[in-house]
Amino acid sequence: MCAIAMLLKLCTRLLIFEAIAAFGARHGEGFHALAGGGAEVRIYAPHAQQVSVAASWNSWMPTDHLQSQGDGWWMLRLSAHPTRDYLLRRGAAYKIHIVSEDGEAYWRPDPWSRKQDGETLGNSIVYPDDSFEWSDADWSMPDWQNLVIYELHVGTFCGHEGWSGSATLDMCIPKLDHLTELGVNAVELMPVAEFDGEVGWGYTTAYPFAVEHAYGGPDAFKRFVDACHKAGIAVIMDVVYNHLGPMDLPLWRFDGWFENDLGGIYFYNDERAETPWAHTRPNYGLQHVRSYIRDNALFWLDTMHCDGLRVDGVSFIRLWGGSETNRSSATFNPDGELMLKELTEAAHGLQGKMMIAEDLQGNATLTQQVSMGGLGFDSQWDGGFHWPVFHVLAKAKDKDRRMERLKAAILGGSLQGPGSLLRRVIYIESHDEAGRQRLPAVVSPRGREDSWVAARLAALGSALVMVSPGIPMLFQGQDFLVENPFSAGTPLDWAMKTTHTGTFSLHKDLIGLRRNLLNTSKGLQGEGVNVTIDEDNKVLMIHRWHVGGPGDDVVAVFNFQRRFLSHQEVDFPFQAEWSLAFNSADARYHNSATVFHQETESSESLRASAGTNMFLHPYSCVIYTRRPPLLI
Repeated sequence: MCAIAMLLKLCTRLLIFEAIAAFGARHGEGFHALAGGGAEVRIYAPHAQQVSVAASWNSWMPTDHLQSQGDGWWMLRLSAHPTRDYLLRRGAAYKIHIVSEDGEAYWRPDPWSRKQDGETLGNSIVYPDDSFEWSDADWSMPDWQNLVIYELHVGTFCGHEGWSGSATLDMCIPKLDHLTELGVNAVELMPVAEFDGEVGWGYTTAYPFAVEHAYGGPDAFKRFVDACHKAGIAVIMDVVYNHLGPMDLPLWRFDGWFENDLGGIYFYNDERAETPWAHTRPNYGLQHVRSYIRDNALFWLDTMHCDGLRVDGVSFIRLWGGSETNRSSATFNPDGELMLKELTEAAHGLQGKMMIAEDLQGNATLTQQVSMGGLGFDSQWDGGFHWPVFHVLAKAKDKDRRMERLKAAILGGSLQGPGSLLRRVIYIESHDEAGRQRLPAVVSPRGREDSWVAARLAALGSALVMVSPGIPMLFQGQDFLVENPFSAGTPLDWAMKTTHTGTFSLHKDLIGLRRNLLNTSKGLQGEGVNVTIDEDNKVLMIHRWHVGGPGDDVVAVFNFQRRFLSHQEVDFPFQAEWSLAFNSADARYHNSATVFHQETESSESLRASAGTNMFLHPYSCVIYTRRPPLLI
């Protein structure tokens, strides 16, 4: 390339950077209306011979041609024009017109589109990123060790009986009162990026920069995030980078080029394209693909004010091949690990953002720093906690409940090393499990006559989550004992909250302890943990501490069998005055639809040490704390 051409190219890019600086940071390419009027368009199409924009302002004629930048990128700067600017600010529809190397013409939605019209491969809608006035300037995310996460699905969380289609983000805002009453301080949204159709789980992301039109689009998302922050609730977004689509996918064979009947310039075009869901794995070895994904993460974290991202299916990024359930035969993909490292480093360039991996392989390197050879995530979902705990609770016979499996799950299995236990998200139910069968339905096969068993065992599961080291997470409806499997087409049954007010109160009190709201249970946020078990009697005891002492040490004792234990010997960690902070058998936690045996209360306080005899109710948990001295 001659010196003059290189200089012109440099000047062009400087103009782009100056425009970004003048009108605020933006993430991603595609079509951007500028605050001062006009627009800029940047499109990657290395196999195109012509790229144009067609829209309502040019009568849908592809006459606004982009100029080749010589590296696969095409660019157009539209100067300010009153009529066109009016249409841009009103949300004009547009598409990208591409003429391929062999002369074929293609109409493509903008892969960086902020808004779609909802039609399959339909029109993109101009949406200026600066079109919303935020009110969360004073917001800061809670300390991560104080987080309690609530996973929800926008389309069903706030629907109601008889509601057809998906609920919207605006409909979810009134339900934030429920979350604040419960005590959670973070929501994790199942994916809201535009997907094909209007009802779905969201994991078929087609337009990663656009908010699903059925959920209300980008303004509704911003209103929701703004409202969450006002309520003291952080927002964590679920994003899907292990595959895209496959339906309604604008990137598919974007500029006409492809190999092996696969996806073209944004995807692997060999066996690495294959995933259990579609043959649409992005080609992480290409810079423009990694930039696309990195910019998308920054878009959600910065432009849309999210506090963190949960990256779906990380093992399908850092590995290829193998099955969905058995990753041992998969092949290492260095491209994917490079992309993940770039992703977490870019996110950490923004202050206070949290990156969570859903890998489920017990890989401690995910949460190690990139400089130490890790992937740089702040936390990861821990399948090594979920699966054994769920299976122990689901056993039909008490004799089959293995306390050593629970102990190993609490202590983290392969997730060892400084801080590793605190760098995991632990849960009993998530969208995956709830979509098949929920715990109360599994443990109460005989129906109403055993409803107390379902309530008690579900309570034990939630108590284990709240007193074990890690970041606790609930799935929508778990807090009021929803039994029906999660379905994207079925609204959450809010009537269950009235029926199961006891279960709601139980979760509220457990969350209060986990967050140390009464300054009596700081140990639940610390690294200190010791677990002792009595396999014969199915008893488990957890001691948690941060620095130790009054207001810090916490002891939780669990009875995982159906009978009373009137003189259970429990070895408290040391002799001290212990106060009863929680008893899952308390009458306050009874539900109107639940039949309980007549029971007596556990001791409100005790001076305990090694060999202390305790009274334990069937399927129950008691939690004791050391109250801090009274301030005079």
